[in-house]
Amino acid sequence: MKAIKMFGLAGLAALMAMAFAGSSSAMAESTSLCTGDGSGCGVTHVHETTLAGAKEKWLTSIINVECDVLFLGSTVASSLGAPLVLEGSFAYTNCGSCTVTEVGGGAEVKILRLGHETSDVTYEFETHVNCSGLNCTYNGEGLLGTGKGPLLSSETNGSVTITEQTLKKVSGLFCPSTTKLDITTTPLSATYIGS
Repeated sequence: MKAIKMFGLAGLAALMAMAFAGSSSAMAESTSLCTGDGSGCGVTHVHETTLAGAKEKWLTSIINVECDVLFLGSTVASSLGAPLVLEGSFAYTNCGSCTVTEVGGGAEVKILRLGHETSDVTYEFETHVNCSGLNCTYNGEGLLGTGKGPLLSSETNGSVTITEQTLKKVSGLFCPSTTKLDITTTPLSATYIGS
């Protein structure tokens, strides 16, 4: 009888281990970017820009800074990942009397497919913002955007949106205690979220 109980407990432990192993791989879906819905997957180069008339905004208590933004990036190692990793750079233009530059050697963007045409998009980058009364460097580490492919996005080519998420101050004097980022970007060509 004791051997049967031990055998049953060992079987239960094995089932629980398999359940945990299965759930972690199901949550981290393989992600690829595609030129069509379920076709043309393996896109390795990405161009994204802010929407016409809807600039990126740094929202502070001193001054709000608005710029047009272009991201150019390429996949790292493979066109399939969990998450898919892009390395690239951001360029900032039309910032009024302000200058905004990327510092720290570029940006890293991670795309993790959550389901059909939906993904989490996380960022790591540093940006220097210089305006009257504002001369600060911010880190975008941990920013989480929502990515949608053309089939679910209100934008023709898809979109990534970050709404009022807090940036981390890296350096600068008299920087506001809180600076938030608000941005929506869209690919220059239709980019679907595949697996």
